[in-house]
Amino acid sequence: MRSGYEQIYETLIPKLSECDFLEVGERLGLSPQPNGALSVNFLGREYEISFRGINPTDGTPVNVNNRSVLAYYTLSKGVGEPAFSYVPIYYFAGSVFSSNIKWMTDPLGKTFSEDYATFSETMGRLGGVFDGKLRSGGYSWFLKALPKIFLQIVYYEGDEEFPCEVQILFDKNASRFMEFECLAFLEGCLVRAMIMTAKTGDITGWE
Repeated sequence: MRSGYEQIYETLIPKLSECDFLEVGERLGLSPQPNGALSVNFLGREYEISFRGINPTDGTPVNVNNRSVLAYYTLSKGVGEPAFSYVPIYYFAGSVFSSNIKWMTDPLGKTFSEDYATFSETMGRLGGVFDGKLRSGGYSWFLKALPKIFLQIVYYEGDEEFPCEVQILFDKNASRFMEFECLAFLEGCLVRAMIMTAKTGDITGWE
């Protein structure tokens, strides 16, 4: 039986046939291919976007939510450029979530607790760029999740009082290109990619 996530993705595929891929590619920063498809790097992997759907070019398994995120991005009507100013995801949700809800990123603190070396290796494999240590004590990394959506990922080492914490912050203009629910999908994809890459040492070969 197909999961609810698989059904979500399948409802998006017919909408791709309505896209003007040349216009979409130019507006969203997706690379046109000779066969009329588009390509994009997402979390360290190359994907082909066509009227038939979203597929990783390496042919290895991928979580269906990665496909959905790229479909939503392709179908976006957003315009503009990143603000290069970063906020937590609840910034886009209004009163839906409180600032104390961190359940999506909590597993990252457990995975990388007292292991910044593995965290930094993982970020590098996923395309992250180290930006230095913050005054708050955190180690800041930047990640171009998609051509118009940049993220800041901050690693805080744990101590006797507070556990290790990893924060994911979104460019303030990310909501121009994806609604809150889609951005939450993207954050979930990143969290899973970080955990699985840390466990396997590879960005592919797992769903």
